[in-house]
Amino acid sequence: MLDAAPPDPPGPGRRGQAASGHRGRRPGVDVKPGSVKQARLEAGLSLGQVAGGVVSRTAIYFVETGKSRPSMETLRLIADRTGRPLDYFLSRPSTMEARSSPLTTEIERLIATGDARGAIAAGHAMLEQQLDTDVAAKVQYLLANAHLRLTQAGEGRRHAAIARAYFEQTGDVLMVAECLRNEASAAYLTQDPTALALAVRGLELCRSLEPVPRITEAALLGVLGSVHAASQNWPAAIDAYEQAIAAGDVVTDLRRLSLMYGGLGLAYQEVGQLDHALHYAQRALTLQETLNERVSLAGSENNLGLILLKRGDLAGAQAHITRSLRLFEEAGVDAGRANVLLSLCELSNARSQLHEAERFAGQALDVAERSGEPATVAESHMWLGRLAAARNDDRTVDAEFAVALSGLGELGATERLRRCHITYAEILESRGDLAAANDHLRRAIGSMRVGSSQYELRESRAARG
Repeated sequence: MLDAAPPDPPGPGRRGQAASGHRGRRPGVDVKPGSVKQARLEAGLSLGQVAGGVVSRTAIYFVETGKSRPSMETLRLIADRTGRPLDYFLSRPSTMEARSSPLTTEIERLIATGDARGAIAAGHAMLEQQLDTDVAAKVQYLLANAHLRLTQAGEGRRHAAIARAYFEQTGDVLMVAECLRNEASAAYLTQDPTALALAVRGLELCRSLEPVPRITEAALLGVLGSVHAASQNWPAAIDAYEQAIAAGDVVTDLRRLSLMYGGLGLAYQEVGQLDHALHYAQRALTLQETLNERVSLAGSENNLGLILLKRGDLAGAQAHITRSLRLFEEAGVDAGRANVLLSLCELSNARSQLHEAERFAGQALDVAERSGEPATVAESHMWLGRLAAARNDDRTVDAEFAVALSGLGELGATERLRRCHITYAEILESRGDLAAANDHLRRAIGSMRVGSSQYELRESRAARG
């Protein structure tokens, strides 16, 4: 589902035509007042030494005194001469809201009011116009947001990559971090293992800014929590979600807060803290009902159903999981629906309705394959293997687990792979094949050690950022 093509320049405005209509002129860059002069004096350089014959010393003087805005090339020259990072000079607002342009206000309004399809139509209409390159890049960024609201991961990632290429070129670190958040979200939706690296890199960039933009930080932590949850690294997921909520400013975005509550509910359920899980799952549901977020609500209904299933309330679980499936079907969204079908499989298994459980696992496999969710494909095969074990069909058990283990190994899904080895080992032990069971237990232990060291390395890198 991912678009592997290299990103193009951002939209029809890439010819560099400024908003004023003057062709060939590049828009100047806003710099922090006094930063250029301070950097020059601290480096012990004259105006002429900074100019270095590339530009005039008058041009540097005008930049220092605020009488003109430098081009990005001139600012890079100043940064190189003074030994300062480019970001030292850039004047930027501390929140995404301050990035608004009068030209993009309508797209932002449509996204905020839940009309993602309208935002996409408006965005593409804008890209047909002669736009300033900075505005065109912002439109690409907003199109990524809108597509992701509709769980259209491929288009979301494509637009985010186009926008990021521009913002990297202009040195806009905050917008690069925001684009990485969108790319990580898209990768998460397609269960692409690059999601983790994208989210961590975005968080590192965000935290390199002074002051740290809390809304962006919280959003990236929320994505990181979802990625860890998808990898079944529950302690890391809980930590990321709780950091996101603690960032404080995130409460201004109730939709995002509801997603984090939902993620916390799922993570706490998996570590066995069902009271915490129920608390957060119910808070997520309340917010999503209020906001009429149907797809998010579908996910939270499924999470709550699983919590009730763990508590032994099968009737309550049935009601919530069934509603989740209905919401997905009404929205016409496939991404995530296979997980709900697996929940129904687990519920049927708990009721000893093995034929029904197998039917749901088969449906989940079909949906996951169609929507490009490889981890869920592997999970479906694992369930089909477990159910085959219940009817003593050893040949099918071995075939299904072979596919599941291979798929999870290719994904590098360490925690899922470990659990799969353990589940298969238990089945092999019950059939009396102790040698094979011990082999899979050793593999589970080995994968756990590798995963732990990788996680510690990632966390130390993030902390240094």
